[in-house]
Amino acid sequence: MSDQPDPSTVKKPRRIIHWDPEHGRVVGQRRWTALRILGWAAGGFLGLLLAAGLVIRGIRLVVGPEFLQTTGSATPGTAEIPGDAFVSESKASLARETAAKTLAELRRLPHGHPALLQRLILIEKAFLGGDALLASKGYGKAYAHFDALNREIDEFSQDIRLKQETQKAYDEVLLRMREIDRARSLAPQEFETAFAEASTGRQFFIDGRFPTAKKQFDSAFAALGRAEQVLRRYTDEQLRQGQLSVAAGQREAALAAFQAALDKDPGNDLARQGMKRAEVADRVHALLRQGASFEENKEYAKAREAYAKSFELDGFSAVAQQGKARAERLERESEFSGALQAAQAARAQRAWPKAILAYQRALKVDPKREEVIKALAETREIAHQEAVKQSLAKAFDHENKYEWEEARTAYNDTMQLDAQHGEAKEGYVRTGRVIRALLQYNRLIETAEQRAQRAEFQTAIRFFNEAMAVKPSYLPLTNEVEQLRSLLLTQNQPVEVTFQSDGDSWVSISNYRMLGKIKRETVKILPGDYEIVSRRKGYQDLLLLLQVRNGTTPPVVNVACTLRASS
Repeated sequence: MSDQPDPSTVKKPRRIIHWDPEHGRVVGQRRWTALRILGWAAGGFLGLLLAAGLVIRGIRLVVGPEFLQTTGSATPGTAEIPGDAFVSESKASLARETAAKTLAELRRLPHGHPALLQRLILIEKAFLGGDALLASKGYGKAYAHFDALNREIDEFSQDIRLKQETQKAYDEVLLRMREIDRARSLAPQEFETAFAEASTGRQFFIDGRFPTAKKQFDSAFAALGRAEQVLRRYTDEQLRQGQLSVAAGQREAALAAFQAALDKDPGNDLARQGMKRAEVADRVHALLRQGASFEENKEYAKAREAYAKSFELDGFSAVAQQGKARAERLERESEFSGALQAAQAARAQRAWPKAILAYQRALKVDPKREEVIKALAETREIAHQEAVKQSLAKAFDHENKYEWEEARTAYNDTMQLDAQHGEAKEGYVRTGRVIRALLQYNRLIETAEQRAQRAEFQTAIRFFNEAMAVKPSYLPLTNEVEQLRSLLLTQNQPVEVTFQSDGDSWVSISNYRMLGKIKRETVKILPGDYEIVSRRKGYQDLLLLLQVRNGTTPPVVNVACTLRASS
């Protein structure tokens, strides 16, 4: 332990820190000088040379020492460019790959012909020969060989397609011959030509001369086309003759023509249709003539019916269809013209409802005729104004005749036509007021009569006076009212009635007057029925009914209480 130095005596190394923020930036801020640029350019060039040498060395190790060297050609008198061997191998491989793909497709195609099969065998042998050249590294020859082979394969592919087209043309010729065999009797020369051309083309096809065979088959097909045209012309002519016979109503001739067309063309829809039309041609023709006759006589409804029947029998008859449409149009025009004339005549006679109905009939035929629409609107307006005037005049007439209920109804009708008509409103209110006054008058008279019958003359007089107050001035008094009036006038005069009592009884006239204790007293009482009551203490009450009438002298009324209460 004594050999170790004292830590306090050992001096520690000290680190000196320079406070210089710009320290270390001098190198980064050096500027590019011309010498420095030249030095870098020379170094870069030497580096590129070294890299190129290394690459070339590597390629020679892979390809061979002849890379980038000038060598003599295998063929005397020719020289190869450096790098030609590498490029020829690539082209030869690509040409070989193209030939292999195309040949694989050819193998899958149907050949079906000895000549084509022989050519395919030769192509297979040539492909093997190209592989041999490629294996011996004769890349130039191999490329030329495969390039020629690809052209041969293309030509072979075209011949296969041509063979297929030729075979198809031959099949179409045979099929066409069977389809239009019905034309053989109509165009025998064209059929012979087509048969000869097809036979020749067949021989060329067997020999593998496909273009020539194709031309022969096309020529045969053209001959068959000419035969088909002859057949079509014959069929069209028979159809035309059949249609003419149908139009003339010649049933048998039409049937024969359409049947001849069907014999040569069994699938002809027009001929089948014509057979159906020919069956009814005579009846249709007769109906058409009948329709034309009706149309000439302007009996358009009958004409339309005749044409419609003919069209039902022959739905393909243009004459029937056109005649029906024409008759319907003429019928509408005639109906329209007749309705319009009727409307104008009704307007001239100021028969507005008839005119309106006639215009409506015209518009039913032709709803878009602007002049008729306008005339109908004008007629309706005039008819409305006339109706208002007539209704108002009718109300005035009833009012002048004191027919208040009828007048009020007429005023109400006028307001229904014209809700804002001032005179109608005033008349309606006025007649209503009079009607209410009449009702009140009759009710008051009736009440007065009832009260008079019950001898309530004063009440009856009051009701009668009220009735006279509300009675319209024009209204005369009936006999019954005059009699009531006379009765009430008579019974409105007081009558002197004498009452006699004992002076101890209290006498009163109910609802009229207290007489008190009287012995004899005369009182003026208006006519009517009265109750006389007399009361006295210790005696029974006395109740009398007294009828007071003017024109009749009443007796003396004794109203003394005479019966004691105990009895």
